[in-house]
Parts: sequence; C-alpha cells; structure tokens
Amino acid sequence: MSGSLRLSGGGGDIGQRSTGPQLTRREIEVTQAVAAGLSNRRIGRRLGISECTVKVHIRSIFIKLDVSTRTEAAVLALRDGHIAMQGPPGDA
Repeated sequence: MSGSLRLSGGGGDIGQRSTGPQLTRREIEVTQAVAAGLSNRRIGRRLGISECTVKVHIRSIFIKLDVSTRTEAAVLALRDGHIAMQGPPGDA
C-alpha cells in the first residue's frame, strides 16, 4: 500500500469502537505499520520494542480481527476506521 497512514479518531477513542474488536493503542500502531508494509523487525525498531513483542501484538490483532494474514488485518483496520490512509506529506 502506498501513502502514509495516520491513527484515526481523536483523544482516547482510538480503537474503542462501539461495535467490532477493541484494539489497544499499541495494536493500532502495529497495524498501522503493517499496513505501511513494514517488516516485524522494522516495526520493532520504529516502536522501540523487540521483534518477538511485535509478533505477540500481531497474533493478538489477528485474533481480535478474526483474520489470518497481514493484508486482511490492514484492510479490516482501514475499513473499520482503526487506521486511515493519508496522502503524501504536503497534500492538501
């Protein structure tokens, strides 16, 4: 997927939807990085956590979203508003 991603929602409501799965802030950050195409190693470096911890978050995301691939997780997170596509920096 091209373009950058941003967390959707405001304040503390990120991942706190009235319907559907409830993702934690960290799970949303990981999902955002997955949707941006980053490897587990790069996600870990970006978030300051180990690659093993990234894998734990991804397993949790898969369970909560009832998916089995990174692509499915990214698509559902976009569809459900946990993350949102945003144009390249400088686009108005």
